[in-house]
Amino acid sequence: MLREFAKLRTACARPGFSRIAQAINSACRALRSADETMLRTDYFRLFLGNGPVSLHETAYGDGRRIAGRTHELADISGFYSAFGLCLSDADPNLPDHLSSELEFYSLLLVKQVYADGGGRSVNREITRRAAKLFLEYHIGRWVEAFVQTLRENETPTAYRELARVLEVLIRAEIKRSHVRPFLASGRLPHDVMQDDELVCPMAAQAATENRFPLARERQIS
Repeated sequence: MLREFAKLRTACARPGFSRIAQAINSACRALRSADETMLRTDYFRLFLGNGPVSLHETAYGDGRRIAGRTHELADISGFYSAFGLCLSDADPNLPDHLSSELEFYSLLLVKQVYADGGGRSVNREITRRAAKLFLEYHIGRWVEAFVQTLRENETPTAYRELARVLEVLIRAEIKRSHVRPFLASGRLPHDVMQDDELVCPMAAQAATENRFPLARERQIS
């Protein structure tokens, strides 16, 4: 991880990226001094099961969540499906997991660069629109609440600094993309009635067709 952060720090060593570089430097220092065994123990305590800090978008919310968890999961799945993506069978998780959403958003950014290089203006516009929508209605909405919840709990410095990097990066993307997410107000109480809730595959398909009618016809490779 430190090697990857070193590459990111080098990429951010230019005007306009000082805040990101500072956050990365702090995270690197915290990771170097952290005890790996304690980090693993705290990870289980904080993030897994009914831990106090959820890694899932639908654990955070406000009035917009009135449609329910099923609607949110179907909408996220619709984004993935629009670009021919699905969750791994080898490592199953819900589509609203932080790592899944970040990986998807980063992939959209890569696809935009690829489309630019190949002169594929239509593909670039489809991907750019998808990235803005996903940032505004999903990953950009709940990261602030996630980071705040992390800070309110007894959290190792390394995790707090990593969360700071995430917060700074998402804020920078929101500013760059000119979107205004309706921020989630905080962690929702655990709802045991939704533990076994299923997501209808037809709902995900409908979300795909409504948001990106051209995406299936113009897959960006």
